[in-house]
Amino acid sequence: MCEPLRYIDLPIDGQQPPETALVATLGSAPPVGALDGWVKPRQTTGRRKLWEIAHKYHCPVIGTCLHVDELRRLAEKCGLSRTQALSDYEVHVRWVAAAEQKNPMSIALQRTLDRKYAATVKRFSRARTGDDLERLWDEALANGEVRAALWAIMSHPHAPADMCMLAYADVHMLSHQIGAGLSADLKVLTEARQALARLQRDTDAERQRNARKLIQRDARIAELEQRLQALSEVEQALLSARERIAVLESDETLQALMAREQALAERLSAVQRRADAACLETEHLRERAALAEQRRDALSAALSGREQIIQALERVLLPPDAETAGCDGDCARCSQPNSTTAEVDLRGRRILCVGGRGSSSVHFRDLVQRCNGELIRHDGGLEDSRKRLEALLASADAVVCPADCVSHDAYLRTKRYCKRTNKPCVLIERSSIGAFANALSNLAPHDLPTQRGRTTGATRRNAELR
Repeated sequence: MCEPLRYIDLPIDGQQPPETALVATLGSAPPVGALDGWVKPRQTTGRRKLWEIAHKYHCPVIGTCLHVDELRRLAEKCGLSRTQALSDYEVHVRWVAAAEQKNPMSIALQRTLDRKYAATVKRFSRARTGDDLERLWDEALANGEVRAALWAIMSHPHAPADMCMLAYADVHMLSHQIGAGLSADLKVLTEARQALARLQRDTDAERQRNARKLIQRDARIAELEQRLQALSEVEQALLSARERIAVLESDETLQALMAREQALAERLSAVQRRADAACLETEHLRERAALAEQRRDALSAALSGREQIIQALERVLLPPDAETAGCDGDCARCSQPNSTTAEVDLRGRRILCVGGRGSSSVHFRDLVQRCNGELIRHDGGLEDSRKRLEALLASADAVVCPADCVSHDAYLRTKRYCKRTNKPCVLIERSSIGAFANALSNLAPHDLPTQRGRTTGATRRNAELR
């Protein structure tokens, strides 16, 4: 036997145990007559406490009466940390070592065992002699109550040394037998469970098939009964009809009715053909009407857009008092730049055009100048760089972006910048003069900020020419 592990050597809070703390197997038991080292001297008159039992019995008592999971939970209650990293054997060794002396761990073990096997301990406490204990032990072995009976005998106040040795020997051999037959039993149990599962599945499937067959049979029987009853009624009605037909066929009125019926059927067929033709014509007219309505809506939308563009062009190209003053027919004089002031007044704001066709930029600039504004342009990513776009966006008071002639990157950058800085931005579908004039008309109501320190439009144009 190895030297037993002391309680003070137990690893607390994750410390590693010393090498001498490893407990070896129980080994061979001594003869019943030589039990001096297997029984501790009694210090109390009541039931034996765990630390009063010989340390040789602690291994079978703790290993048999308590599961490793129970030992782990008990270790957490006692405040021992990091027990999850230990193996089952290491947990068992530490509790066996703690059981040798009275300490918080052995006291917790004592309480757990007393509470778990209270009924068996109470029944064994009535025995006063070794023979009574041996009889109870044999009954427990026969009934499979080895764990409870082992603790009841080891803690019994009157259990003789030979009785404790007998219980130890039986448990020792029983553990060998269980270990030897466990693998075979597990294999047989697994095969039996698999066979039982297969039989259960087959039984359930057969039960379901039989239930479906019974339902189908009952439904078939009910259907046949209904058909039989219906056939009986039909047979009676058929007999009555035959009698009436025989009576009617003997009358001359039947011939006249049949001729009239044939004439009515022919008229009904003609009317039906005319109705079908009318339905086809009506459907064709409905389709034409729907197409006409769609075309009307499209023309109305286009006309509305054209009117809106014309109004925007009038506000940009004509002076505010053009309607009251009247037109003298001199279109050349009206179209001269700086001859009049347009109705749309940008108040000297700087308008940035991102994208658009280069051929239209001259007309866009002329429209902005007529509206008392300044136009700066970025080609939308064809030749101008991104940095120039960001600089122009920062210097502009408002932005107009034709969506049909601009790169995706410039388009997205312009939208994000105007949304982030809350700067007015008008996105137009086409880079036409009318759409641009409409955008200027929409920008005019905005209270655009005026940047200080700017040069006039003429000064900027001279600088560009230089």
